[in-house]
Parts: sequence; structure tokens; C-alpha cells
Amino acid sequence: MKNPNLSLQKIIQHEIPITQSMGITYDDFQDTTCVISVPLAPNHNHKGTAFGGSLYSACAAAGYGLLYHLQVKENLIEFDLLLASGNINYLKPVQDDFQVEATIITDDWTKLLKKLNTNGFGKIVITAHVMIGEEKNLCDFSGVFVLKSRKP
Repeated sequence: MKNPNLSLQKIIQHEIPITQSMGITYDDFQDTTCVISVPLAPNHNHKGTAFGGSLYSACAAAGYGLLYHLQVKENLIEFDLLLASGNINYLKPVQDDFQVEATIITDDWTKLLKKLNTNGFGKIVITAHVMIGEEKNLCDFSGVFVLKSRKP
């Protein structure tokens, strides 16, 4: 049986090539979460810890993956998906391969669907956390993502 996570990963890698260069693997898609794995080797800085730009990009990629998964599930492919803004707090050095978990609030998704049906445009906040094993508070990210109809 074909792995649906692998299919979504290939599409995302095509649309956002840096995800492949970073070695991002999309491990799990659920209705409210997306978990990715990221190797340290291609994403380290001069101190041997994860580069801040890579951490930001990984968090954005996890959020993008979650929304893209929901777009496919809800048959909303005619909408463009964009990151409008994002903020990250670097709480502890990331010294090993890491995971990122992006999360969406169900009520916010429901509100977004209504906005898309009404005016073809909507924004939603997705949060993401960088973790290594049980240590979950290495970085906190919050991003505003936009879905916008391609129809005029």
C-alpha cells in the first residue's frame, strides 16, 4: 500500500525545494497536527547547534505541511497557501536531530472554512514546537498562514 505521507512529502518538496535540502521528513499528518523530523547535519551553525534560520524554516514547513494536508483532505486545492508572518522564540540550543510538531485549533479551522466559502480568503494561526525526544520546549513558533482563492 502506498504511504500517503510520502506522497504529500514529495509534493511539498517539489513546491518548496528547501525542505528536501534540509532533509525534512513528514512523519505524521492528523486533523490538528503535523510532525516532521529534521537532521542536524545539513542544518547546523558554526557552534554545532541548529541554525536559527533552519529552525524557523522547519517550523514554517511543518505548518505548511499541516495546512496542505487539510487542503487535500477538504478538496481545497484551488486555494493558494502562503505564510503571511511568523514569530519564533529560541529557548534552548538544539544539539541533535529534532522534530517539529505543528498544531492547529479545530475551531479556528472551522472558522477559516466558513471564510473561504464566503469570500475566498482566510487567515489562520498555526503554532509549532521544536523538540528532541521528550524535551519539547526548545523553540516556539507562531505563524499566520493565508489561504486565498485563485479564482478572480
